[in-house]
Amino acid sequence: MNETGYISRQIAVYKTDKKLVELTDKLNPAPLELYAHIHAHGDDNGTGQRIYSNIGVVVQDYSAGTGANTKRASANLQPDEVQFIFSRVQNCVESFEFHTDKIFGLPDQNGRSQVTKLTIKRGNVGADGKPRKYPWYIEVENGTGIPQKTQIGGTYCQANSFQSATKVFANLSDLDFFKLFCEADKYITAWELAHAPALIRNARKVIEENSKNNQQ
Repeated sequence: MNETGYISRQIAVYKTDKKLVELTDKLNPAPLELYAHIHAHGDDNGTGQRIYSNIGVVVQDYSAGTGANTKRASANLQPDEVQFIFSRVQNCVESFEFHTDKIFGLPDQNGRSQVTKLTIKRGNVGADGKPRKYPWYIEVENGTGIPQKTQIGGTYCQANSFQSATKVFANLSDLDFFKLFCEADKYITAWELAHAPALIRNARKVIEENSKNNQQ
């Protein structure tokens, strides 16, 4: 451990002199009463705050310089989304496209909430018809939008209300993309093996105790 006691949550990183793509640990276990979910899916932690289990995605662009000149955008992927994307790599797909938009957080004084947009694509050939050396494309866009509620309690971004603040992209080779998502897939599996057994044991113990009490 370093002198400051800081521990990095970084799972994997791809970095050049101009771009960086980083995957980070933002996983959280499900509450005891929903133990079989393993991962938290917006569950209330008892204080009114909703807890999610995610893998963070950060993309940075150093083309204009470092420090204040660095462009940075971030988004989140659910564990099963990470593993689905990795399965496409394992199956050697030639073309692929994944896109997700998320709006979250309390609205500001203008009624706007945070929005993240994440796009991952693979194209085997470019517009010129030639094979691409870096076929994988990752784009993250951050901004704000006006949240709207669905009839079942979900939230979506009101049509045409999105305002972009930052958009960053990176192109990766097959090997570099594989390394990123292979490490993330392995980490999710290791995390589940570390957290799930105790969660399941504790929940099953409570279920058995409740069953005995109901029989008395």
